Amino acid sequence: MVGTITYPITAATLTSPSYIFDESPVCNYPETVTVTDLPTFMTHNTASAKFTLPSTSNLALIGKYTFMVRSEIKIPNDYTMTTTTVMFKEEIVTVYVVPCTVNTYTATT
Repeated sequence: MVGTITYPITAATLTSPSYIFDESPVCNYPETVTVTDLPTFMTHNTASAKFTLPSTSNLALIGKYTFMVRSEIKIPNDYTMTTTTVMFKEEIVTVYVVPCTVNTYTATT
């Protein structure tokens, strides 16, 4: 999973690693992925399973944000496949938008 993302203000556009939910064993049931409470300044690409935070210098965005990623599959209860049981896994992603920092350098002569 993505876990925690830290983005320093004015950094280049940040794209998360891909996330994946696995079945065990793999039965290839159709999966539905939903994202809840994604910050408005971020985007989610379902096809690549990645989140993007575009480069910004908006200081008002500094702070902590959380959102949820949920994977859901429906498993047939028997061979007739007329009823199913929903199985799901949810993961919380935390995004920290942090201010710039100042580095101290020692001058040499």
